[in-house]
Amino acid sequence: MPILSTLAGRATWLIQLVAARSREPKYIVAAFAAVVAIWAARYAYRLVVPPRALRHLPHAPMTAYLRSFVRGDGFLEYKPVLLDLTRKDALRKGAIKSMEDTPTVFLAWLLGRWIVHLARPEDIKMLYTQPEVFEKDVVSDGLGFMPLFLGRNVFSVPTPEWKHHRKVVNPAFRRGWATSFFGEPARHLIAELDAASAAGKTIDPADWMQRMTLDALSLAAFGTNLDSIRHPNGDMVALYNAIMKDVVNLRDLLNPWYKRSAKGQQMKLMIEQFNDFVFDLIDTKTAQLKEQGKLGRDGAEGEGDDRRDLLEMMIEAAEGSDFTREDLRANTIIFFLAGHDTTANELCFAIYLMGLHKDVQAKARAEVIRIMGEDAARHAATCDAVDMDYPTSEQERAMIYINFVIKETMRLYPSVAKLPRRITTAPVTLTDGTKLPVGTKITVDTYAMQHDKAVYGPDADEFKPDRWASTVGKDNTVAMHPPAHNYTWAPFGGGQRICLGMQFSLVEQRVVLAMMLLRYEWDVVGNASALRGVPDMIPSDVTLHSKGIKVQLRRRNVA
Repeated sequence: MPILSTLAGRATWLIQLVAARSREPKYIVAAFAAVVAIWAARYAYRLVVPPRALRHLPHAPMTAYLRSFVRGDGFLEYKPVLLDLTRKDALRKGAIKSMEDTPTVFLAWLLGRWIVHLARPEDIKMLYTQPEVFEKDVVSDGLGFMPLFLGRNVFSVPTPEWKHHRKVVNPAFRRGWATSFFGEPARHLIAELDAASAAGKTIDPADWMQRMTLDALSLAAFGTNLDSIRHPNGDMVALYNAIMKDVVNLRDLLNPWYKRSAKGQQMKLMIEQFNDFVFDLIDTKTAQLKEQGKLGRDGAEGEGDDRRDLLEMMIEAAEGSDFTREDLRANTIIFFLAGHDTTANELCFAIYLMGLHKDVQAKARAEVIRIMGEDAARHAATCDAVDMDYPTSEQERAMIYINFVIKETMRLYPSVAKLPRRITTAPVTLTDGTKLPVGTKITVDTYAMQHDKAVYGPDADEFKPDRWASTVGKDNTVAMHPPAHNYTWAPFGGGQRICLGMQFSLVEQRVVLAMMLLRYEWDVVGNASALRGVPDMIPSDVTLHSKGIKVQLRRRNVA
């Protein structure tokens, strides 16, 4: 880069002068200024240009990413644009044959770093099944106050530390989840939706599903329902929502003085308040378990485990170990955070897609009626919300077509559009021969892979739940793990560190969608972009969260 050569030469000359005339302040100042200029130029250069070892990979220019961040574009606005710019570079470099193809490995820029993105299922399988080579890239201080919120948990820590966490956390997840965790809050949801339907009002499913899943998660994680459906402005609900609104605001993270700003200090205070709330729950529940004589028993398994909350089971499993109070808080928070927002997004998109595709909605409803029975379906459509039946565990597990809808929704709109970063601990050669050096930051681009026409055919961008009919097994269940799909479907991640909350999310989606289908018929209305199949999104580089979708509900007529 010419400017670097010029500045380096100038600095060398000045340093020589300083050595010769060390007592002359003007030369010392000039030399210092030149060194600062070189450092700034090198920093800017590394910010704009990928590392030398990765420069041959296709990538969109840094300015395109920065422009989308500054404008606050939603994911579905900027992702196709950036992918097209990446395709143009890939075409120029001979990595693809046409603009219809998606590069299987490419670079993307994020907050001053260039990250390798994988979109080939074979490479994705390699990453998920070789954790010793693709290690977790621990959340850094550059992510504002997110480390203070998340702490070190089973999701974020490197493998050696992960093994310590999983001994306590895994038993709490290796069990069934009672459908009452979801059915009871869903009754409250339906009572509110009935009022909107009776008044002819449209609803934003994103808002209601966020509240629904927040209540289910607080019940399952803490044993305490925050009741955000009926009390959306409650103290803890308002505090949590305020944190979630801005904790990963990219504009703030681009501000080097954010953590010292008034806004940053306010975020820190809110996180500390929420952490204190969780610590109080931990202390109260620990005291209760001691009083009941439940601590110190062998393991956390027993009668009715599917109805016990996560925190209770983790406290029991941690007894006698070096698992700290902070470890309990961090692992409860990550489950609470990941299980709430991601499942809410998927429920929203499933309702949205079935509102656009009435044939799919009708087919899904027919399955639920068949499984739960005509009498139960008639009762569910006409009773008071508080008396509405929800599926049993046996019934929700029998919903095959509902699983097709869920899988297709999660393919088109994976809540986590890309895997949180890994870092290579050894040189890696990908399946196309691409070599990655040690220390390469790398991720799975779930969205790009699950929209790749080379993987899913020319209708890859279309909503077709029946494409999953071939995944029904001999036991009449629908395969949901990545190996069953050769890693072409992996919205929950994969390998030994697959999302622990996967089954929780799937049960919740089946229960809530079944209840919605029994109670209502609905259409998407209003928002023009949503009606075109491209709903607006809240700005984020990681999660897909819609805004502005409008749905018109009608109580089912079963007369």
